[in-house]
Amino acid sequence: MTRMRSAICASILIAAIMLTGAFTLRVAAHPAGRQSPGPLHQNYSFGVPELLMHAYVQPDGSTRIVYDITFVNAGGPIDIVDVGTPNDDYNIAEMTASVDGQPVTDIRRSTYIDVGVEIHLGSAAIAPGDTGTLHLEFVSPDMVYGDTTNEENASLQIAPTWFDSSVIRGTSTIEISVTTLAGIEADEVVYQDEPFTGKTQDEQGRVEVLWRYEDVSPTQAYRVGVSFPRRGLTQVIETTFWDILGRWLSRILPTLGAILGVCLPIAVPLFFIYAIVRAVARAAKPNYLPPIAQVEGGGIKRGLTAPEAAVLLELPLNKILGLVVFGMLEKGLVRQTKVDPLTVEVVEDIRVKDKERLTTAEEHQHHRRKAAQQKGTVIHQYEYPFLDMIEEHPGTPIAKMAVIKPMQTLIDGVAAKMKGFDLSDTQDYYRRVIDRAVEQASSIGDVEQREAYLDQYLPWVMMERDYRPVLTMGGYHYWPVWARPIGAGSVAAAGSRPTAPATSGRPASTTTFGDVSASFAGWAETTMGSMAAAILPTTLSKPVASSGSSGGGSSHSSCACACAGCACACACAGGGR
Repeated sequence: MTRMRSAICASILIAAIMLTGAFTLRVAAHPAGRQSPGPLHQNYSFGVPELLMHAYVQPDGSTRIVYDITFVNAGGPIDIVDVGTPNDDYNIAEMTASVDGQPVTDIRRSTYIDVGVEIHLGSAAIAPGDTGTLHLEFVSPDMVYGDTTNEENASLQIAPTWFDSSVIRGTSTIEISVTTLAGIEADEVVYQDEPFTGKTQDEQGRVEVLWRYEDVSPTQAYRVGVSFPRRGLTQVIETTFWDILGRWLSRILPTLGAILGVCLPIAVPLFFIYAIVRAVARAAKPNYLPPIAQVEGGGIKRGLTAPEAAVLLELPLNKILGLVVFGMLEKGLVRQTKVDPLTVEVVEDIRVKDKERLTTAEEHQHHRRKAAQQKGTVIHQYEYPFLDMIEEHPGTPIAKMAVIKPMQTLIDGVAAKMKGFDLSDTQDYYRRVIDRAVEQASSIGDVEQREAYLDQYLPWVMMERDYRPVLTMGGYHYWPVWARPIGAGSVAAAGSRPTAPATSGRPASTTTFGDVSASFAGWAETTMGSMAAAILPTTLSKPVASSGSSGGGSSHSSCACACAGCACACACAGGGR
């Protein structure tokens, strides 16, 4: 009997752990899409080729959510759609919905999912074999919380609604975007856990961040998070440790009650045995406290760009310089004028030297920021000095420019961003980002899909020590968007497909790589190697206050961030070690 009861206890404990995990995974939305009860329910089947959710942050801490969900009906008529909501404080009277532009007014609290609404399509029902797009708008209050890692920031986490796997057919493209209030710089908006697919800033100064998932299942939650300054917000929900603990306890107390009811007869004698053993062990120990390791700062600093992460990971400075230049080429801020040695120039609309009305550095940055916004891109703070340097030295190869000052600005910026964060944990985090980018790129067999992936994550792949196999595997040579000649194939292999000219504000290079015998990977390696000449040894440094190690208690006031032999950025960019 005792053995059986122990087994029951163990089973309930495992179940409790699993239930606790399930609670932590349950996020902002719930399954959606169903048909009203009836005999046709057995034939209910549909695909969701596209799901778009746009969240607009409001000054009062609420979020205006806009859905566009496309259904391809392969079963009975879809006349009711359930959509999960982040919380149950919504106001149905203020919700608006339509199907392919036809208004739908019958919206009710859902009887199918815990937190959400059911939209009765009525005459706009999607018939078998038809395709229809549901448009839904509503305001969800109390969505913006205080960022627990940075008290000056606010935080928003959200996930779009998902669907019952028993009725879904095929995969989806899921796009989630969040738009901040005006007056926030793009560099101030950072992601949580899941990196952005894109980031832009409109003329009103609102930053829009985007996550895009292609060819994925719409039957699971895709949770994303973003942090941004509190400027403009009149209300932010502050979350304390006790708030989190209270919510957790409220969820597991019923389970704990069941555990105690079965296990209490066994737990009491075990507790007394444990107390006796612990007392004996304490008596045998020396009478002193163990040392406590002290850590400079805490938490992981997310949201760094590839060049910033490269500084933090102490990559060679010539590689960091290459990542900066390639990034500006990719965004269309500069264009290439010569292949070897690499020479670039600032594009016309980003230039400031030929505009007499712009007299101060602030006016220069403002002009460039607005021009970049019109291109649908952003200029990072550390890129401004590089643009100034390139514009001041037209026709000069990158390897012959005095890049020390811009590079120092980049390193100083990374050091400032790392204040209050754990250096070691942050380095480990970005190593995982790089490993994941390389692994995913290597696992894609389809040439077009791999090329599309590399177009997005090339800088992170190039941070790998030996990235060339990733760019040349499968019998083709990858070329980035800015390096693809107009009308030429993007895949340098026999029988490769042609590609269209670069778009989205990214002008194609005026100089092709047709005269370069090596692949882009080989050319990039050679080019970045030549950039080492632009990095003078032992000239970059960053004064850093450090608490030292827990054992010695020593401290360091500064360190040299460029070593004479290897031109590498050292760890002082994030705090002395």
